[in-house]
Amino acid sequence: MSGNGSPRVAVVVAAFNEEKFILDTLRGLDAQRFDSLFQREVLGGFRVVVVDNNSTDRTADLVREFIAAGTHFPFELITETEKGTGCAVDTGTRHAIAVGAVFIARTDADTIPAPDWLGNLLRPLLQGKRLVGGRLRARTDEGSTAKVFNAVGSLWRIGHAVDWVKTRNMPDEERRSFAVCGPSMAFDADIYERSGGFPRTKIDDEDEDHVLQVRVRKVAGGDAIALAKDAVVFMSLRRLQGLGAKDYIAWYGTDDRDTTGKQIDIR
Repeated sequence: MSGNGSPRVAVVVAAFNEEKFILDTLRGLDAQRFDSLFQREVLGGFRVVVVDNNSTDRTADLVREFIAAGTHFPFELITETEKGTGCAVDTGTRHAIAVGAVFIARTDADTIPAPDWLGNLLRPLLQGKRLVGGRLRARTDEGSTAKVFNAVGSLWRIGHAVDWVKTRNMPDEERRSFAVCGPSMAFDADIYERSGGFPRTKIDDEDEDHVLQVRVRKVAGGDAIALAKDAVVFMSLRRLQGLGAKDYIAWYGTDDRDTTGKQIDIR
């Protein structure tokens, strides 16, 4: 364990009505290969903080049962009653920092992290970066839609290049070359607190991941942000299925997400 006996790494998972997916996520996190000498003795392993955001199904019960059955790494369940992804992940992150986390990763409650996800995601932070984004792939149980999603996803790099060209002459906090997305991201506690962290908002009102990236850029500059290409999580496509391809693209491509006329209440 680390010097104070508490893990210096935490993974925050916000959850709202996730009884269909949450156990897959928890199992994936508990199966992380995080057992090198450095990870064990210096970082002290990691803890998982699940934030229940007022679920009305069995999400919280399933998390409690999973913890009670025994885990390889410490898990805990806390509650945030104020609705919103930003609210939930901010509460979880600040709780993790309060109990000793120096590095905080985040994923969603419908993902399956690859076994080496956390170690790969943290590597740039240990090398001095302040905010890191990983890769997103569709879950294999999504069928043929996953194959299409993953194929199209490889073309997003073109979009990233276009973003870089369009914003290269803007102030540093407004430049973009790739997106740091909630299902696969990590940052250090100091930059989180200094930048102001996630906005305490609903996802339909504001993209909390983008806001955090802008805030970190303002404090530390664009060179402090990195992409960990080998840090992969497999995500569900329920938002794509709920909105349809056209509105899915519109939902991510506009600041006014009410223009789709559809609400997919996902934390």
